[in-house]
Amino acid sequence: MKLFTTTDVAASVRRAHEDFTHVVLNRGYTTIKPVFFMSKTIADLPLYQYASWLPETAGQLERWSKDGGVMIAQDTHLGIPTDVTVMVECPYDVDRLERVHANNAAYGVIPHPKAWRTHEECVDLRSPPVDVLEAIWRICGGKQMTNSELAQETGLPVHHVQYLKNSLKPEEYWYIQKRLAPERDEFVPAWDWLEGGAVPKRAVVEAGHKAQVEEMARFGYIGLKKMQHYPAEEPVWKVLKKKRETALNDLAAVRTLVDSLPDHLEG
Repeated sequence: MKLFTTTDVAASVRRAHEDFTHVVLNRGYTTIKPVFFMSKTIADLPLYQYASWLPETAGQLERWSKDGGVMIAQDTHLGIPTDVTVMVECPYDVDRLERVHANNAAYGVIPHPKAWRTHEECVDLRSPPVDVLEAIWRICGGKQMTNSELAQETGLPVHHVQYLKNSLKPEEYWYIQKRLAPERDEFVPAWDWLEGGAVPKRAVVEAGHKAQVEEMARFGYIGLKKMQHYPAEEPVWKVLKKKRETALNDLAAVRTLVDSLPDHLEG
């Protein structure tokens, strides 16, 4: 797997496009505070867009495969067969890096972070220290709480709690209060499906009504409160400690690799 690093994603896309017919720009984000890439910086190039979860984009993938150009891929872990793949963010785990670049015929390009603090924060929030999780568990274990309630009880920011809680594996329930039948036709199937009360989020997603339910709540047709149901059984702390060690080692491996790569725009 041949790789380069870059400090200018747009310039690297342009260079790859000059030398090859098929270029993928992986515009998927997994860091918590991403630096978003501005597509307008390459708007003069022949651009296509693809996301595996949007069937209507399949035609663009086909046209790009036939005619060439720059494919902007939204999937975070998909490796599309191409000459070159340029990523808009440096991953914090080796798995994503390898999967995105698995089907490059020539090479891949990874941005070099100006600082690694954002990546370290991702690990701290997605694979937090066990002592942090134990303190949270003493408050939420076996209970039903919103993220805001847990944040208030722990003194942690809500935007941290929404990530930290995931290590404790709560199940999210949506508490629904039906108020006023919607007039808009696109909401009717979701309204008819809802019975009110506590509904597992996964059931709403599986029924295909997630977006409509959230929109109905925004317009006031229903009341919606999202609650986390935490298991009563205490987590296996050794497993969570091992998970964090693995994540830290993974980030260290990515950092060592990226720091060692040649600059794509030099030479």
